[in-house]
Amino acid sequence: MLINPISNQTSFKAVNQKYYQWAKKDIEYGIGLSGELFTQIEMDVCWKDLHPQDAIDTLEAIKKIMPPDWKGLEITLDYVKKFLP
Repeated sequence: MLINPISNQTSFKAVNQKYYQWAKKDIEYGIGLSGELFTQIEMDVCWKDLHPQDAIDTLEAIKKIMPPDWKGLEITLDYVKKFLP
């Protein structure tokens, strides 16, 4: 999976561009963040296709661009944190 910093101005070490762009597109179209996005992140972490810290960094980056009244991200964030060493 492609993992890159999103900019020099953030404190995130790595952000998965696939999921970040997916979320960004959903937010731009105003359709809300899909449960499919969060489920896919959880599955990738569970199957070790995505490191938990990278998932956390990605979710934190998404959190910065999403409207504050949208829900679901925190549940995925809590789930991913269980996989940290």
